[in-house]
Amino acid sequence: MTTFIGRIDGKGRSLPTPALCDAWFADGLRFGDELVGLEPERVLGRWPGELETDAVVRLAQAVGVEATWDAHAQTPPVAQKLAERAQPLPLDLEIGRYLQHLQHVCHRPRLHLRVEEERLPVSRARRVPVRAVAELVSHPGDWEHRTLRSIQPSRVLARQIEDEWNLYENRVAVRLVDHLLAYLAKRLEELGKIKEILDASRDYSEEMQRTSYRRAHRIAELWSNTLESKTEEELTRTMKRLELAQRDLQTLLDAPLYQRVPRRQTVALSLKPTNILVNDPHYRKVAKLWRSWVKFGHKRQETAQQRAARRQSEAAAWDRFVLHLVVRGFAALGWSATPSGAGWALAKAGWLSVCLATDAMGVVRMDGGRTLRLLPICADLAGADPDAVQAQVEHLDGSDGEVVIAHVGSGVALTDADRASGWSIAGRAVLFPCSPWGIDSEERMARLLHGWLCRAAAPAYPVATTIRALPEWPGRRDWMRHEGDHLVAFRAPTDREASEARSWATGKARELDAQAQRTKAAKQAFTVAPREAVTAFEKFVAHAAEALMGMDDCPVCGAQGLVEPRPGKAADGSDATWWAICGSCSSEWGTRPCTGCGTRYRALVPQMGLDYSAAAEATPARAWPDKVFGRDLWAQPCSTGVMRQFRCPDCGACSGGVCSRCQVR
Repeated sequence: MTTFIGRIDGKGRSLPTPALCDAWFADGLRFGDELVGLEPERVLGRWPGELETDAVVRLAQAVGVEATWDAHAQTPPVAQKLAERAQPLPLDLEIGRYLQHLQHVCHRPRLHLRVEEERLPVSRARRVPVRAVAELVSHPGDWEHRTLRSIQPSRVLARQIEDEWNLYENRVAVRLVDHLLAYLAKRLEELGKIKEILDASRDYSEEMQRTSYRRAHRIAELWSNTLESKTEEELTRTMKRLELAQRDLQTLLDAPLYQRVPRRQTVALSLKPTNILVNDPHYRKVAKLWRSWVKFGHKRQETAQQRAARRQSEAAAWDRFVLHLVVRGFAALGWSATPSGAGWALAKAGWLSVCLATDAMGVVRMDGGRTLRLLPICADLAGADPDAVQAQVEHLDGSDGEVVIAHVGSGVALTDADRASGWSIAGRAVLFPCSPWGIDSEERMARLLHGWLCRAAAPAYPVATTIRALPEWPGRRDWMRHEGDHLVAFRAPTDREASEARSWATGKARELDAQAQRTKAAKQAFTVAPREAVTAFEKFVAHAAEALMGMDDCPVCGAQGLVEPRPGKAADGSDATWWAICGSCSSEWGTRPCTGCGTRYRALVPQMGLDYSAAAEATPARAWPDKVFGRDLWAQPCSTGVMRQFRCPDCGACSGGVCSRCQVR
């Protein structure tokens, strides 16, 4: 009996109906839509096409088998060797060189005369052989009537002479037309994807009113490391040449030879050296083109074992691609990595540490204050039933941490748009479409990580503690508050403020120690609480300086900003927030309270010189706000009241509560 194990948790259970493609193990092997005994309608999604799988396999080879953090961080997570693929391949050149000979053969083929003898009505007989008289005499049934002098026939033996089209050499030419058309269709699809990349990265001048120039610059820089300067020219020439060849081959479908040779006639890959293929000047070139197709364009039929092994390697390459996106995302956000066991320990100034690792199921796991698991599935969900996909995704809600399912393609039109776009809200499972052919896969992954880090690795704000019997501190109080037993820091103290606090604590400690000595000498009772409170105060100042460090670092341009604490009214700082503005780029960031659930979440307002309302209206709902801001976001901006209202990462409601999507949620 087949044992099914879910990849997200490694637990065995019965296979759901339907099941997500590549989300399960069957007897220790990953499977998609080809498992024996599993009907196709029981699988959501299909195994990706050859272009997608070849791209991730080549990318995995470029990074290396034992990939380090630096190898991932320095290699763009995009389809490799695009410049080479944009140039004419050997078979492309052979097609251009010998296509005219194939055209000549299809329109003016060599034909043999086929001669057959059969008894036909006299009206249809045209050529009569010499033995026709003897045949007529021996077949009285063919007589119409008999006279005294002769026999009047109704049917007579006649010779039929017809052209023989279905020659071996002609079958080679006709089948070669089919093979070359299939090759050119695949080749032009690949070139079309490269052209999409070039079109998206070449010129953003038309979109500057709708997209961030920082995002545009990052994407252009990403592809400049992948594409060469002459790639566009080579691509244009190659596509034009192959499109002309494709049109010429399509016209051959109406040629007399193609119409006369039966479709079911096949030809072995190894050609027979017939006289026509060797001696005829046109057929000889057709034979050479056939051999070039066998060498460069034909893929041999796989056995079941070879197909299974290939899919296992493609699935492993897809897992590495998703990990590649994660590493690039962390590197782009300024995180550094140190090897730790089977993964890495990630660190960044002003943030809590994060552990990143990949388990035996291929799941990428990140642990900080919360847990995020990325399940890479080598599956294209474009043609799957959206309702069924959403039901399977919802089934993962409430599992250990937040779950992101990284699949191949451009996305699924789910009823819940948040799940389809990868905006994780309140620990729900979401989809994340990506591809090595996608120009913004890295940007969107960095955005997803950015949002998760703000919930899982951002230090608690404010820094608060309870210290009893702390003497009144006469220092400056705009960075902290001392009310009763509560001590709350709202921003990191400057060097001067920290020095003043330490000096007061040191002096106060000496004063209390001296007082304790006098009291002890007088053999009187004394309390140690004030002295312990001063020691705790020193630790609190050091902790506040470390925990709140980096609040004034602009997350957009890296310059220093001005932090404005908003202490709130609660003595323990539970309602405190902060907001900062960059003096260089005027971007704003900080924390905001949710009017729905009360959660305080981080939000970022990047300044890009855009009319945000116009950009929101001009951007499709599924692409907003990734097409405009890329990774420069902490919380999802609401399309209503753009960049002044944000959706709470926990409950999904925006601060204004007037957005139709927020009202539905």
